[in-house]
Amino acid sequence: MLHTETDLDKLTAQSIDTVRRWLRVSTSMTTAKNPAAERLSAVLSDENGLDFTVGFVDRVVRTDDVHAAADALTEVGKLAPETMSYLDRAQIKAGAALAKIAPQVVVPAARTRLRQMVGHMVVDARDKQFGKTVAALTADGHRLNINLLGEAVLGDGEADNHLEQTHRLLARDDVDYVSVKVSSVASQISMWAFDETVDYVVERLRPLYSQAAKAPTGAKFVNLDMEEYQDLELTIAVFTRLLSEPEFKELEAGIVIQAYQPDALGAVQRLSEFSARRVENGGVGVKVRLVKGANLAMETVHAEIAGWPATTCDSKQSTDANYKRVLHWLFTPERMKGLRIGVAGHNLFDIAFAHHLSVERSVTDRVEFEMLQGMASEQAAAVTEDVGDLLLYVPAVHPKEFDVAISYLVRRLEENSASENFMSGIFDLANGNDVFKREADRFTASVNQLESILETEGETAPAPNRHQNRSTETLGETVVPTQFFNEPDTDPSLPANQEWVRKIIAEATAPGYLDDRPNTPKIESTDELDEMIARGRAAAADWRALGAAGRAEILHRAADIFAARRGEFIAVEAAEVGKMPSQSDPEVSEAIDFIRYYALNSLELEKLEGAEFTPDEMVVITPPWNFPVAIPTGGTV
Repeated sequence: MLHTETDLDKLTAQSIDTVRRWLRVSTSMTTAKNPAAERLSAVLSDENGLDFTVGFVDRVVRTDDVHAAADALTEVGKLAPETMSYLDRAQIKAGAALAKIAPQVVVPAARTRLRQMVGHMVVDARDKQFGKTVAALTADGHRLNINLLGEAVLGDGEADNHLEQTHRLLARDDVDYVSVKVSSVASQISMWAFDETVDYVVERLRPLYSQAAKAPTGAKFVNLDMEEYQDLELTIAVFTRLLSEPEFKELEAGIVIQAYQPDALGAVQRLSEFSARRVENGGVGVKVRLVKGANLAMETVHAEIAGWPATTCDSKQSTDANYKRVLHWLFTPERMKGLRIGVAGHNLFDIAFAHHLSVERSVTDRVEFEMLQGMASEQAAAVTEDVGDLLLYVPAVHPKEFDVAISYLVRRLEENSASENFMSGIFDLANGNDVFKREADRFTASVNQLESILETEGETAPAPNRHQNRSTETLGETVVPTQFFNEPDTDPSLPANQEWVRKIIAEATAPGYLDDRPNTPKIESTDELDEMIARGRAAAADWRALGAAGRAEILHRAADIFAARRGEFIAVEAAEVGKMPSQSDPEVSEAIDFIRYYALNSLELEKLEGAEFTPDEMVVITPPWNFPVAIPTGGTV
């Protein structure tokens, strides 16, 4: 019988008491403070702090042209937070005043100062500097997870370079653990061809895993990271495919799962089963690094642009509860057979919760605690007295490529400044003060939410927020909307949609596909042309007689028919003009948008005093080959 019964109220009280003890210990420790971290915390505590810091990072550091950077510095300097030290603030103000006069001098100096301010968050990847940093960080017994920073690559050259640099890192004697993302080693990834993409990424990553496998057992570790929801299933598929190959039977490797996605528990359950099968077949297990997730803004923007539901939990408390839900389900000897977990994060209450739960469930030997390098070093030192040495996540970048660190830094800055995040009050957290009470209350609320979930849903994994399935969509009754909304594109990251488009392309590329479809009758003579024009002119009167409401209803019905026949449009475009689904699918959405937009606006025009609808009796549309659906539709309606 699985040991999953836990007194959550007792565990909550234990966790809060443990945090109190850690805070007492941290104040008495002689661990060297991090001036840069404290300076940055002070800046972010100001109401202008985030705008100032992000503006500085994004517009001054990132901009290549020193004159444009000087203009940005002049603007950003006006936001210099009052919480900065007198010297720092004076330097920023002086730099802002002189930037346009001497940009060649001021801008490089300002960039250097900013890098010093965030230097504790990103390590210099140059060999000599990197070696010194690694030696210093490992002196206390901690292991390091090195992540060579880089966002989704746009070309093969960039992907090759990132992969080559990761190979070089793993080959170093002082590096035994690296993280890499699918999106940073393979360019132009397409979820529309999921199986082919998995094959391609596996081929790209196999040499890196081979490099780790050839080292002595346990000497080298590769962690497969991820950032976007669209990469979730792809990353899991690549990970399990690679580790199912005989060459890697004895290689332990890791994967990241983000708890701010409701899908996290289901993903961990699958990985637990995969790990157990590996062990039963004579192999070694795997490791899951559980994080809360740090790409909320990006996920939100992507969802809004595409018209999809957000992939993340609906609140910070729900994310915290889901994080604990995964731990609560996983922490049993049976479910962690061959599986290790990295509990990653800086929330002391969550760390204490995970620690006490692992002790109660007798899985402490399968749990490793992880933190970001350079963040809250005093609290981290206190935590190690209970949980042992930490695994530090260390992002690295070459100074000449500092721009690739911008996105990472912005995410960290937003995380540290948002009041709902634990890190926003890390330097003010002390026993008995308001920040402690706030965080303890938030922690308790998340545990209470977990308890409520367990009572109503048990251990069943929650359904994902996105469940679009094009293969089940049919034409139903038309409901005329009261306001315009964009037609959602197809989400190619969902397995059901991947199977749907796979069948469409197989049909469209089959020999004779177009021959079997009904052809539009050709006009063979001027008499036939005259007859067609006459019919069109006559129909104009009937169209006008319908009235605005009648015309709008027909147009909305047409939009629904377009949506129901999306797959046919994609197939015909693929067969006739060679458009890929990634191009034709949004074009179908655009055509539907045209229809609905004009339908709704026709109702508004009807309200104008003196306005009278006079239909065009004949319109000739000559669209280009590359937009055979959207442009004819927009011109027609």
